[in-house]
Amino acid sequence: MAEGGLPHTPHILPPFHLPALPGSPEAYSYPVSFGLLAMGIILLVAVIARVAMRISPSGAQNLLEWLVEFVEEQAKAILGDAAARFMPLFATLFLFILTCNLIGLVPGCMSPTASYHTNLAMALVVALVTQYAGIKAHGLGGYLRHFMPPPCPWWLKYSLMWWMWPMIHILEQVIRPISLTMRLFGNIFAKEILLLMLAFVTATFLASPQAFVKVLSALPFVLRPAIILLGTLVSIVQAAVFTILAMVFVSLAMEGGHEEGHGAEGAGGANGGGVGAGGVGAGRGSAGTGGGHH
Repeated sequence: MAEGGLPHTPHILPPFHLPALPGSPEAYSYPVSFGLLAMGIILLVAVIARVAMRISPSGAQNLLEWLVEFVEEQAKAILGDAAARFMPLFATLFLFILTCNLIGLVPGCMSPTASYHTNLAMALVVALVTQYAGIKAHGLGGYLRHFMPPPCPWWLKYSLMWWMWPMIHILEQVIRPISLTMRLFGNIFAKEILLLMLAFVTATFLASPQAFVKVLSALPFVLRPAIILLGTLVSIVQAAVFTILAMVFVSLAMEGGHEEGHGAEGAGGANGGGVGAGGVGAGRGSAGTGGGHH
């Protein structure tokens, strides 16, 4: 049983064999295969950049330095001095997601991020790091006090807020990784479907016996550059949005307090503007509720 991706399209890599539990069918995963390919590409580019490293960067070194500097600037704007502690995570997320997104633009390949399994794994890592950052910054007791109701009239506190406030905050922590997962999955899967439909229309028109329909088969070839350009833009924006939201969530956990949390939310959304309108909207929306839209 193949898992993930578009099973009826040919791929240049075989599916990765996943170990099966006793009594369950064997599973094969294309996202794992192309995820390993993405990691190999990142390592190869890093090695090339390291071997050819110069004071005046060029080529692969220039590209990597620009990408890492972009992530570092966003992290410092949102997390301040604490950014250096989490830079390995944020840089890894951005480079991996960006490479995975762009792989799907190559014929015969698929984006691992078009599978929600890949995205959920990354979102769970972000969720765990968020909890760690909050506990590290405030201690276990201090972090748990963040889930307690803010100052309010006693009758409101003991009738409603004592159970509703913790429930809302716990629900928020659960929704955040789901939001990260589905936002990235929806956008990249839509790109994969669009490219698949373009190839399907081309093949259908070429197989038609009518000459006029065969002429129409040139239309997808005309549209393909525009779709590839749009797919590239979506790939870059979604990688930046996922990474910036991870920064915002960690920042909110480290701030901890009720008023400070709302202040960090505004800062996260504003600083997310470095990636464009897509990053701003998603950063501000998910920082407060964790429930973004595509």
